[in-house]
Amino acid sequence: MKVIGIDPGITATGYGIVEDGKNIYTGTIRPRKKETYGKIFEICEHIKSIVETNRPDCAALEKVFYHKNLQSLIRSSELRGAIILTLLSSNIKILEYTPSQIKLTTTGNGRASKRQVRYFIERIITRSNQKHSVHAIDALAIAYTAVKKMQSQTKKSILLSCRNRTLL
Repeated sequence: MKVIGIDPGITATGYGIVEDGKNIYTGTIRPRKKETYGKIFEICEHIKSIVETNRPDCAALEKVFYHKNLQSLIRSSELRGAIILTLLSSNIKILEYTPSQIKLTTTGNGRASKRQVRYFIERIITRSNQKHSVHAIDALAIAYTAVKKMQSQTKKSILLSCRNRTLL
């Protein structure tokens, strides 16, 4: 299962592709355009290219949460919507997780710090000394969460089908 995690940000969008529990492609998109809509377009074009090249099975995004700055929330929501449209136009299934679900899956603690999440991702997923941006690490954590949640659902459905067979 190949999953792309995306951490949308108008000035920096992180992405990370995880396959078989390992990082295979990670980076940060830093748009050059000055105006917001130009940035959104540039980010979406880059994501479209990544999806076409790597062909992930699905995409995972963090659910929108409260921002202190209303303008920031609006811009983030606009970008997130454009990314969702870009993914859907490429026939990519989209999964969403809350920040606490991501923290719980990666560290075992739903209230973990960003530093704890980074430590886990660097040790378990990237397994390299290469430094990644905060946005790329967040994207990898989102992708990792999707992989683990899908594995858990698969195990549950297998167990249920086995139980149902024994009842017959």
